Amino acid sequence: MLVSIRARPRPRTKSEVIGVKKRMIVVAMGFLPVVMINPEIISKSGEYEAEEGCLSLTGTRKTTRYRDIEVKYQDPSFKWQKQKFSGPIAQAIQHECDHIAGVII
Repeated sequence: MLVSIRARPRPRTKSEVIGVKKRMIVVAMGFLPVVMINPEIISKSGEYEAEEGCLSLTGTRKTTRYRDIEVKYQDPSFKWQKQKFSGPIAQAIQHECDHIAGVII
């Protein structure tokens, strides 16, 4: 997945894109990508309406997102972590968490 995310111009990917059936996403934030296994959004605030595109669909769709989120996830060593995110990174994480939950915008 790390090779895949570095090869693509998008800031994130999910395991299904590369044929792996696991609850895992990778988010590129600056120099190092963050691998999130079993991510769960545990708090959110700042609701707004976003218009997003998706590789699974043509065009864009309106959806509800949150400016600030806190995510609980396992790192590649399977240790639980909690981290807060905001702005475009928070939106990308919400989009990918929707995908692994079976929700398409």
